Amino acid sequence: MAIFNYEALKNNNERVSGNIEAESDKEARELLRKQDLMPLKLYEKGSAKIPVKSSSPPKKKKTAKKQIKKLSTREKIDFTNIMYTFSKSGISLVESLYFIEINSESKNIQMISIEIRRRILAGSSLSESLASLPKIFDDIYIGLVRAGEESGELEETMKRLAYLLEKQDKLRSKVISTLAYPVFVIFLAMLVTILLLTFVFPAFKGMYEQLGEDLPIITQIFMTTGVFLREHWYLIPLIFLSFFSLMYFIFNWEVSRRFIDRIGLEIPVFEKFLRYTSISNFIIVLRVAFEAGIPMVDSLLFANFTITNIVLREAMKKVIVEVQYGTSLSAALKNSKIFPGIVMCMISTGEESGSLVEMLKQTGEYIDDQIERVVDLLSKLFEPFLFLIIGGIVLTLGLSLYLPLFQTYANIG
Repeated sequence: MAIFNYEALKNNNERVSGNIEAESDKEARELLRKQDLMPLKLYEKGSAKIPVKSSSPPKKKKTAKKQIKKLSTREKIDFTNIMYTFSKSGISLVESLYFIEINSESKNIQMISIEIRRRILAGSSLSESLASLPKIFDDIYIGLVRAGEESGELEETMKRLAYLLEKQDKLRSKVISTLAYPVFVIFLAMLVTILLLTFVFPAFKGMYEQLGEDLPIITQIFMTTGVFLREHWYLIPLIFLSFFSLMYFIFNWEVSRRFIDRIGLEIPVFEKFLRYTSISNFIIVLRVAFEAGIPMVDSLLFANFTITNIVLREAMKKVIVEVQYGTSLSAALKNSKIFPGIVMCMISTGEESGSLVEMLKQTGEYIDDQIERVVDLLSKLFEPFLFLIIGGIVLTLGLSLYLPLFQTYANIG
């Protein structure tokens, strides 16, 4: 037997301390809970005391939902990992949330922990408490937690959720890093074009007027635009703001988004990038959900939430309907014509052998390898493509400046 010093909450507000005799720290926690005490700190007598940030019980905070901001992916991963670690150690949900509340550096996570703990103490389950924060925890997260509660495997479910979020974060980072370079170069080309039109073209206006020649149409357009921008320079930020607002509207309006998604799937190489990234998200969610004990149709619905491409999402909805009416998963996916042939073989083998979860894992690894190859190929293709765009802009601007001079020399000759 060992003696443990403890600090605990009595009736959820009074802080008490003392010592208790037990075989292990886990047994000590159980004994304290039987005394209606919620352990905050527990260490064996004579060992180093583990400090906590708060020396007094936290003041009750009024937490309005509107004060709670959306968690970043990294914050959500950290929150899930902490919950998994505490759950694995045998610490209750209320205690885990209290630890997060008093020790987290993120004020937002603290408020979320307070809100969830308050609801659990009021009698709600963890999944019901999470559902009260729909802007923070999506349907997939809540559905998996509910499945973990119903199956009694909440600890394993939190582990799966952490794994799922890590995979999605890595995929998102890969997509951003792939598209960031061309977007930056195009933005820089736009900025340089605006500067040339504003400061360079108006400087040639006087010289062109002395030539007394009619300017080529392209030069007239750029000259008029440059003079206007120089006289109304304050409109330049508005032009950029309007441009980005228009892009945001185009990419979020369902009609234009559907058209863009369809066009994207017809561009060689880029089509594979879009399709494989969607498949990767789909497979990982399907595997985690099915492994958690969620029925196949519901797992497919969760997986379909992750697909952002409208065309692919609608194709996968047909797959869900077919599976719901008795078609095998591999046959329904084959009819969608979205998944590569080798993936279909792997999923079909998993269904027939009863090892679908393992085959979905191998499928995810295969798709991730394919994404790496496509990303590498796209990176190589972007360079000459961007070179052509920038070269075309420079050539157009250069010709518009020098065409009047060439025209004058030709007339003199």
